Amino acid sequence: MAYSELELDGLKEVINIGGGHAATSISKLVNQKIDMHVPEISILSYHEMYKQVIADDVEVHAVVSSIVGDYNGMILFVVSDDSADKLSELMLGTKTDDINVKMSAVSELTNIISNSFLGAIGNLLNVQLVSALPVIQDDYFGAVISSIYMALDQYDDHIMVIRNEFTYSEEKLDASLFFIPETGVLEQILKSLGI
Repeated sequence: MAYSELELDGLKEVINIGGGHAATSISKLVNQKIDMHVPEISILSYHEMYKQVIADDVEVHAVVSSIVGDYNGMILFVVSDDSADKLSELMLGTKTDDINVKMSAVSELTNIISNSFLGAIGNLLNVQLVSALPVIQDDYFGAVISSIYMALDQYDDHIMVIRNEFTYSEEKLDASLFFIPETGVLEQILKSLGI
């Protein structure tokens, strides 16, 4: 898996546009300013990913949405328990201890984020992209990420990690959005960009 700096910059710009639209959608939904960091695109071994991104033994709330349309893959939104509390409180306007209500709010938020993200990328590349209804699971990050890559038949030792991080009131939300395309999709995106 080798990409030139130009190709990585092109992919980063596509993800930046998608993530920017996702951050705007969250801000409108919760009526609060949510910012997004410049997206991170790295080619890492699993060991490096667990060391630099999220450790494999960290328990997370993971919301997975399949991408359907001209390109296929998965969107993964990963949040810590504290961030799930903050996001559900922002969405509901009040705190809740009901785990089902909390996860329903995070799942709906992920649905909006995913479709906003994919819609922006689709408009840029002139392709149709939407996400299927999200499925939420509580598990260790390592189990979540490895099952997704296996489901997409990606067995490389190194993987491309594409993620956006969000902040709220200068406080980092422990939430990351991962774009995990099927094999060959990145090449199709680069071709659409003329790179």
